[in-house]
Amino acid sequence: MKRVLLVTTRSAQGMVSEIARSLSGKYWVEVFVSSAVVAQFISCEDLATELREKLGRCDYDIVLVPGLVAGSTRVVEEAIGCTVYKGPKYAGDIPLALDLLEKGLKLSKDVPADDLLKDFFSADLARRYASVVSMKRALFTLGGREVFTDPPPLLLLVEISASDRRKFDEKLVRAVEAGFEGVVVGCPGRCEQSLIAELASRAREVLGSGIIGVDLPRVGDLTKDVADSVDLVLNVTGKDVDVVAHLIGSDKGVVVIPDTVDRVEDSLASLSTATSKLVEVGISKIVVDPLIRPPGVGFAESITRFYQSRKSFNYPHLFSTANVYEMVDADSHGMIALLVTMAFELGASLVLATEESDKVFRAIEEHAVARYMTYSSYLRRSPPKDSPDGANLLIVKSKRSGLRAVPSISAPTVEVGTVEYRADPRYYVKIYVDHERRQLVIDVLSRDSGETLARFLGKEAMSLARAVVRMFDLTPEHVAYLGYELGKAELALRLGRSYEQDSELITGPEDKLRHLRISAKSLNTVRPTFVG
Repeated sequence: MKRVLLVTTRSAQGMVSEIARSLSGKYWVEVFVSSAVVAQFISCEDLATELREKLGRCDYDIVLVPGLVAGSTRVVEEAIGCTVYKGPKYAGDIPLALDLLEKGLKLSKDVPADDLLKDFFSADLARRYASVVSMKRALFTLGGREVFTDPPPLLLLVEISASDRRKFDEKLVRAVEAGFEGVVVGCPGRCEQSLIAELASRAREVLGSGIIGVDLPRVGDLTKDVADSVDLVLNVTGKDVDVVAHLIGSDKGVVVIPDTVDRVEDSLASLSTATSKLVEVGISKIVVDPLIRPPGVGFAESITRFYQSRKSFNYPHLFSTANVYEMVDADSHGMIALLVTMAFELGASLVLATEESDKVFRAIEEHAVARYMTYSSYLRRSPPKDSPDGANLLIVKSKRSGLRAVPSISAPTVEVGTVEYRADPRYYVKIYVDHERRQLVIDVLSRDSGETLARFLGKEAMSLARAVVRMFDLTPEHVAYLGYELGKAELALRLGRSYEQDSELITGPEDKLRHLRISAKSLNTVRPTFVG
């Protein structure tokens, strides 16, 4: 049996010790805990010194140090006299790293194991996920989908408004392609019950096996036709139980919410009353939604309420991420990454998303990526970063700056300030972004008459630019302008942003802060009036 030493830090000591115990049947394992708090705060040189002082010469077959430790393990080998590799960056991947060594693959002394062998670690994530889920037992099924008391799996549901049939179909298809397990037909105001039933049927057709739900302004508006067309009725309180009981059978489910969110204790009491009533009338497929509130109006307390509810009720819980990101004027992808991870950690079994406002464009796909990041985090016992498949929601910013030195040249260097634009004497262009059809539009007009001479449609900025300049003899400056504006327009199309020709597409936080300082300066000129 091979002797293995796992080097770790104080913050990961408990996790690595647990992993060491799980490996005891295959290896003789010991754990060395460095004085460092986290791996990023120590180098291989520091480890070499610490191991030499406390361990001396070692007789281990394999020594693994954390992949996040800076430097090369060669200095550690020289200090203690045995083979030392860089292990994975996160403790949960240690068993796989040792398994790959057993199979003859080589680890590195300079590169973390999970960076070196990404394909193996990615495939192992899928295997480990399947193994975890296969050992669990579902509490019940809805629409052919198993629903568990706690995650994983974490089921994704999207609520789509019935107010726009075309958008309903478009979002429905995207949700299915993104791997969502359920669709909720939403009714923001007065809705024809026949339309809700029709859309529920359409969702069933496209989704196949999956959960179809309905969200009405008042549960009292529920009809038998709508109840028969769905698997799940949302936003049921204790006061609604009698209404629901007469319309749905035991094969249907309900999402129960508290009567009040004023105090955590009162909320939990109302949930307890509602769930007891539902069970009494024969409805056992119950999902609890303690109601997540937007930041600024009770978000922190609602997280506490969710945590207490999850401890109090042995039912699947639903976490509505939409209640947060729809109500904050900030890019949704970062919030969704955090919220989905938070939902999982709190023990939610279902997440409810929406994509109602323009600023949350592509929130459906963002949830799918966030769930993958969350699964990777859970299986690897790591923060939601450095996924082997590279899953991330870094849409605007990048993980690493990728700075490269500018090469020196012998040619003359020209410092350029502002150069005034010289108009093309024959033509000018108008550029639009058609988000509905997902394409760019260029109109070429005569400068003399203002007549539109041609319209170009497409998705690729470079191809459109080539097509225009091959048909029209634009001046070099006009060609440069066309390429610049088309690049902005293509980015706006991809990001779902509004585009206005000759205007900035993206403003950085420093520009926003500068504007806020100007506003604050004007506010500071107002002096309070004291009465006394």
